[in-house]
Amino acid sequence: MTKDVLKDIAQEGAKASPPVAMVTALHTSGWTMGDTLTAATIVYVVLQIGWLIWRWHKAATNGQEVKAE
Repeated sequence: MTKDVLKDIAQEGAKASPPVAMVTALHTSGWTMGDTLTAATIVYVVLQIGWLIWRWHKAATNGQEVKAE
């Protein structure tokens, strides 16, 4: 194997380790994947709402129009 292939394998393994660790921890604590997906969805929606409110506040304080992106 070349160094580039080994580097790519190491990078992809590093990217996959946090989700694998989280699923393992949740599985051992009794959470199901449905519970995990529900919690992740709630966190995602809360973050999106926070970002949207921040964007509206920033536009209002600068006197700019909020444009769709």
